Amino acid sequence: RRLRVGLAAAILQLALPGPSSYDYRDIVPKYCHLAKDWGPLPERPPHASQLLQAQVFIRHGARVQCSSDWCWDGDEQGQFTCGLRSLDKSVNESGVLMSPYFRKVYMQGRNGISGNCLTGQLVESGFEMERRNGLRLRDAYIAREALLPAAVRDLPPDALRFRSTDTPRTVQSGMALLSGMYGESSDNRHQEMTVQTMDFDEDNMLVSWEVCPAAADRGAAAFFKRLPAAQAAELQDLCAQRYLANRSNSECFWWLQHLIDCLMSRACPTVPFSPHNQTLPAAFLDDDAALFRRVWKVVDEVQWAYFQDAAANGAFGSLAAEILALASGAASLAAGTPRLMLWSGHDTGPMLPLWAAFGLRTEPPFW
Repeated sequence: RRLRVGLAAAILQLALPGPSSYDYRDIVPKYCHLAKDWGPLPERPPHASQLLQAQVFIRHGARVQCSSDWCWDGDEQGQFTCGLRSLDKSVNESGVLMSPYFRKVYMQGRNGISGNCLTGQLVESGFEMERRNGLRLRDAYIAREALLPAAVRDLPPDALRFRSTDTPRTVQSGMALLSGMYGESSDNRHQEMTVQTMDFDEDNMLVSWEVCPAAADRGAAAFFKRLPAAQAAELQDLCAQRYLANRSNSECFWWLQHLIDCLMSRACPTVPFSPHNQTLPAAFLDDDAALFRRVWKVVDEVQWAYFQDAAANGAFGSLAAEILALASGAASLAAGTPRLMLWSGHDTGPMLPLWAAFGLRTEPPFW
């Protein structure tokens, strides 16, 4: 009971950031995660006698641009080149193989972005990021805590549960993480594992009209209407500079968020785009990249406030209820409760909602 009440209180707590002098000059290495490794997980707190469950939340690894919407005139210049592939096969309800493996290949020049990549496709460096996450989890929860057995074949039923949004990059990122946890020996590589998913519009890891229409519709509209005047003016000015005048605050914000994706997918060394940086409009790089940093600053601050507002108004209540139910099941030693629960999604859910709910970001960059 104390666990449920304490976690519920934490989910509703907001940490409002104060003024900051951060100027986004180092946003490329921060955002692009060049190290591909977050380091070892902390030790179990000394007052905790036994670890009963770990819930792991991830954002997919590095990917290519995730929308084919217009970025700027000439945005078709350059190429995204993806080498990471997937193999698919079909099985019946009993798991009997019904087809050979098929390698999925996206045809050159026939996709929403230039090159041979699906929009938003996970890339090899992104796979490696998540694989290294899995190695860190193995060190912490298999080698150190013995929460899970070392071999997949020894996993008790329901000991490990993997849930992902129904998006190739998030499914593949979870697979990469689990390959880090369990892919080091040939015995583990060929064991079958399950990924649980659902229709994207029904997924409560995200702000969803189907799950919480009040938050996704009326809540979002009210948030953008009451933006501070300075932030609203900055959004409008930046949109006007990019030939998008007379748009609502909401339309401006979401397009500028897309613009950041356009910029970072061409600037990040972890994304296979060629030539890096050279196809960016000069306006973004002039004057010590002042425009680039302006776009980042306003989007980052408004997005952080948006998710804080959404969390405070219950947009993620359904997700919080699932998290709490799993934690309560572990605390009560309920049968069928996973020892490790992996949630694989996006920065817009579950990551930013959880950061906002728990106040895990106190200084920019928040994204």
